[in-house]
Amino acid sequence: MYTSNDQKKNISKLVDFRKSIEYVKEVKTFVRSEFEVVKKNLINDFDNHVITREIEGGVGSSNISGTLGGRGNLFSFIGFKSGDSPTTPIRVALDKIVLTQTIIRRDGSSESYALYPLPDEIFRITPLPWADGRSWAEGIEKGMSNLGHFLNKPSSYSRSGGGIQSENSVSGAEFRPTPYITELIRNFERDISKLGAKVII
Repeated sequence: MYTSNDQKKNISKLVDFRKSIEYVKEVKTFVRSEFEVVKKNLINDFDNHVITREIEGGVGSSNISGTLGGRGNLFSFIGFKSGDSPTTPIRVALDKIVLTQTIIRRDGSSESYALYPLPDEIFRITPLPWADGRSWAEGIEKGMSNLGHFLNKPSSYSRSGGGIQSENSVSGAEFRPTPYITELIRNFERDISKLGAKVII
């Protein structure tokens, strides 16, 4: 069977087109797989962060974060009620992170977009139990007041059962701000930005 030059060119274009489709599929599969790794790392970093661990330890936790100079614990100091799960809204927000789009350029590189919460959005879902409009997660990073008035002892008047606020100063220590949500999200953004670089050919 005779095939003209024009037919050969069309066949060649069809083959290249099919190859490009396969390439795009492979790249998107790779990026999605790498994205899931990045997302998992973010959640693991959140779970293993000393702030998360201390708060999830509840009223019986020790001050492993060092934010209170080793006195008491964040759960009681912030004023959560016994049985509260303050970190759950954050974990739910991180679980909802999704890869929305991957664009493949002609040079073979890619650009990916993800839907994820910014620190300010996390701060809005982590209100202090006794102060509307203020976030305990933001306070971890920027500082919290009233440490000098915190009594680290069991009390029926305490929300958590592990400490109360006193009108008189009872401690010379100061709350030590600690990097937390903002740093975790910044590291996630950095890792996401690297996904495109991994598939350049």
